[in-house]
Amino acid sequence: MSNSNLEFCGKLLGSNKPTFIVAEVGFNHNGDVELAKKMIQSAAENGADAVKLQTFVAKEMISNSLIADDPDNPSNKIPFYKFFQRYELSRSNYETLFEYAKTLNIPLFSTPFDTLSLEMLVDLGVPAIKIASPDLTFLPFLEKVSETGLPVILSTGMGSEEEILQSIKILQSKCPIILLHCVSSYPAQYEEMNLRCMETMKAKFKLPVGLSDHTMGNLTAIAAASLGAVLIEKHFTLDRNLPGVDQPISMEPQELKQLKADLVNISKIMGDDKKQIQPSEIVVKKSARRSLVAKLNISAGTVLTSEMVSFKRPGTGIPAAEINAVVGKPCKRDVRAEEVLTWDIF
Repeated sequence: MSNSNLEFCGKLLGSNKPTFIVAEVGFNHNGDVELAKKMIQSAAENGADAVKLQTFVAKEMISNSLIADDPDNPSNKIPFYKFFQRYELSRSNYETLFEYAKTLNIPLFSTPFDTLSLEMLVDLGVPAIKIASPDLTFLPFLEKVSETGLPVILSTGMGSEEEILQSIKILQSKCPIILLHCVSSYPAQYEEMNLRCMETMKAKFKLPVGLSDHTMGNLTAIAAASLGAVLIEKHFTLDRNLPGVDQPISMEPQELKQLKADLVNISKIMGDDKKQIQPSEIVVKKSARRSLVAKLNISAGTVLTSEMVSFKRPGTGIPAAEINAVVGKPCKRDVRAEEVLTWDIF
């Protein structure tokens, strides 16, 4: 689906390449670095090509004026940023996680939601940056991201073509970009997924296109891969019953393992764009195609007519399509009834 291949987190993405899987841990770790490590390990063991977190300073992301129910005491109201503070990790936590991911040989990157988080991630050597759909139009932030020169995954949920183009113009002079089609609904419904628009995005923006998938199950991701998505991102957790707002829409380890197997097979199934005879078909072709077959005994010197032949299997003789090449020619030798005709007879 991509117009060209792109190296991302140590792998080549693009045409005829297996779809790259990003396990989006996000903040499913609930602020617990040990739980985050377990999630990274499980993602690596079950087929993820990379793991992604979400990095933010809640007070930099959400205004004090936004009020929400207190999850610990629903009768109380709290500033919404305090809800997100419970998911924050410290710089030392990130250092721990990046080092741990290295021991597992799996790339780890993140979505920064503010300048402080972006600077920290770049300082820690993050291999890529993800821009979340809500920040597609956060143009001052995109300017700062562009200065990193890092590969960028740009999610386009809630975005118009004009907004996407505006963001691309800021990033593409310095950063390789992968566009992700996305429906910012949790969970997203099949009837809203509109996967065919990935082709439109690819043609219009001339960039590799993938999918940020918020639907339940693996069907949408498989469909996207069959349409050429170079990268699939899905939320990931150890257990959907864990506390946290994103846990219910996240895939569990066995689902990730199955998705990996399915996407590898999709790559095999899709193949390339050339129609060709496959090795396994050669034997079938010889037995199942039709040849010219004598209807009756034919004496040497007899001129062959169409009434003397039938069209039968196997396909080891003169192909049925070549009948006009031999009708009207004399036979060099006797031919018995039901004999498969070959070129050396004429």
